[in-house]
Order: sequence, then structure tokens, then C-alpha cells
Amino acid sequence: MLKVILMTLCLLLTVQAYDFKVTVKWDEMAMSGEAEAVLQYYHDGKVEAIRGNLDKPSSDGNVTVNRTLTGGSQEFIIHDAKGALFNIWVINDLMDEEFAEEEDFYALSNAGIEVWVEDRLNGGVHSIKLKPGQKGLVYRAGVISDGHFYEVNELFLKKRLYVVNLVDAVNGRPLAGVGVAIKNQRTGETVALGQTDANGTFISEMEYGAYDVLFSKQGYLEAKHQFEMTIMELPVSMHFALTPEVREFRIILTWGAFPPDLDAHLSGPRPGGGTFHIWWRNKTPIGGRNFLDRDDQHSYGPETITIYKPAPGVYTYAVHNYSGRMHRGSRDLSYSGAHVDVYADGRLVASFDAPRGVKGNVWKVFQIDRNNQVAPINQFYDQKESAQVLNP
Repeated sequence: MLKVILMTLCLLLTVQAYDFKVTVKWDEMAMSGEAEAVLQYYHDGKVEAIRGNLDKPSSDGNVTVNRTLTGGSQEFIIHDAKGALFNIWVINDLMDEEFAEEEDFYALSNAGIEVWVEDRLNGGVHSIKLKPGQKGLVYRAGVISDGHFYEVNELFLKKRLYVVNLVDAVNGRPLAGVGVAIKNQRTGETVALGQTDANGTFISEMEYGAYDVLFSKQGYLEAKHQFEMTIMELPVSMHFALTPEVREFRIILTWGAFPPDLDAHLSGPRPGGGTFHIWWRNKTPIGGRNFLDRDDQHSYGPETITIYKPAPGVYTYAVHNYSGRMHRGSRDLSYSGAHVDVYADGRLVASFDAPRGVKGNVWKVFQIDRNNQVAPINQFYDQKESAQVLNP
């Protein structure tokens, strides 16, 4: 009898030993088409789509799908969330995007999509609900990054969409009329041309492939980036900042929906002697000018620093995950989509993307040496104190 009890307890402990449970619910009677939850799982240099209407787990067995008693819900169990990234999507799976009627685009929101995230790592339950009356066939509710949950709440019209938002790097306002040119990396063919709308947004349907994008607007310096549309058929959403024409060094940081607050840090020589270290809380003027043009605390950026009064010496630039400064060994910063552009002499001279899967809440990105050359560093480490960010 004792052996049976022990075996039962061991089984219960095994069943309960998970980090997160993600439950997606909806009203089947209000749903035209068929809702399906998809967990987009980034790990070990790979990405998988774990589908809620199948019993198939992830290739490493870390994510499993629970059979639910009703067709109006699906459930995922994440056993080890550390070191991985999970996008939580809900799609109108059986709806043909090309032949959908106007009312079909409201099916997800009218079905009352609700996502419950049970967080056993940090303790707590998160609830996200898609509000009714919104148009779109694809919904991203939130993200679990390295054991922390972040709400996103993005609704996209269709699946294979590229969506980009452009803002002014100095004042953060949306930029209308930015020219967008997208080329296929393999063929060199220009596959999309257009301009951002009044909200600074450009949207284009894309086929599978890897693409180069060029942004241009009179009075602003050109910017470039790359993206890929995969066979998972999930939207690609990006945020970038364009800088007004400038001769001095200007450094622009943008990132994704999470973490909410990344901070830019710069140290260097003062024109009159000595050194400085500026960040959001230490906006000490250097040579009579404030180098920190813009600080952003609510995701995406930009955080913009301009070296208005250059002095001989070495400058060091770093990014701090301020909202995750108490999380040692976290990979949130590396999964943030952080992107840094460096401009000088009226042109883009360097770009940096945070590498995925690296531990640390500080990313020391580069230095500008005594010859005004940008030298990559790409060092990650932990530091909770803003004043010590540039001291690993």
C-alpha cells in the first residue's frame, strides 16, 4: 500500500513540475472559421510552431499540448522556460484570407479570445482578452521570454504580413511618407514599394523568403534592415527610427514589445577635461549640450544619443535592461530584438543586433576609438545599478 501511495505522489509531482501553463479559450458558437492557438518556440538556435489542435509536442519534449474537454479551448504546458522564447499566437486557421468576407475578419475578436498564463516560476496568473469589434485574422497575446511573461496584444489583418512602424529618432513621433523598398535577398528583385501612412505604418503581404529593406525620406538619413518570412506563416512586426540629417555621431536604440524599458548609456571624454557617463537619470550637459535626445520607457524606443561636442578620446556605448535589472542571468535583453544604428558624417556607419540566447541584463555594444572608428564589443554581463552599467 505504501509503495502505491509513493508512486502516486511521484506521478503527481511529475505532472505538476512545469514552469508555465498557457490556456486559450473562446466562444465556439461565435466563431466563423476555426480558432487555433500556436506557441512559437525559440530554443537552441531553432524555432518551432507547436499547434494547439495537435497532440504533437516540441522536438525536445519541453512543450506539450494538453487535450481539453471542449473544442473552445487549447492548452500548452511549458516545462522549462529558462533560456527560451515563446510567442503566444491565436489564428483563424481555416479561413481563406483571399476569399474572406468583411465579417470574417472580426471572428476572432467577436469570439471573445482569452488567454490565461499560469506562471509557476514567479507566482501569479495573467489574463489577456481580445476586445470585441477589432479586425484581424491573427492575434499575438503575449510573450514568455526566459521565464518572464510580457503582454503584447497585437492584432494583424492576415498571416504573411510585414508590418513596420517608423518614428523620428529625436522626438519619437510617427513618420508619414517614409519610402519603403523591399528586395528579395536571393533574386535581388524589388518585391514591394510604398510609403508609411499618417501613423508611420507600412504593411505588405509577403511570400516566403529573406528580404532587405531600405527606408528613405527627404531630410532624413537612409536606414536599412533585414527580415525573413518563414513557412510558419506568422506576421513580422518591426519598429525603427529614422534620424534627421546630422553630421555628428548619433546612436539610435530600438527594440520590441518587451522588456518595456531598455536604457542607452554612453561614456566618454568631456571637451574641457575629465569624463562623463550619461543615461536617463544622469542627463548632465556636456559642452553646453544634452547628449541624450530621447528616453523611452514604454517599449520599442527610440532611445537616441547624439555626441554634439566631440572631444578626443574613447566613447563606450551600452544597453541596460532597466526593467529587468534585478534578474541575474536573464536572457530577456538578448531576446528583446534590440537594434542599434550608429550614424556619422551624414551616413550609417554601423548597425548591431542583440544576439539571441545570451545571459545578462547589460549589453556593452561598441566603442568609438580615438580615430573615430566604431569597434564592436558585444559583451553581456549583469549589473543592477545604472551608475555601474559600464563597469562589468
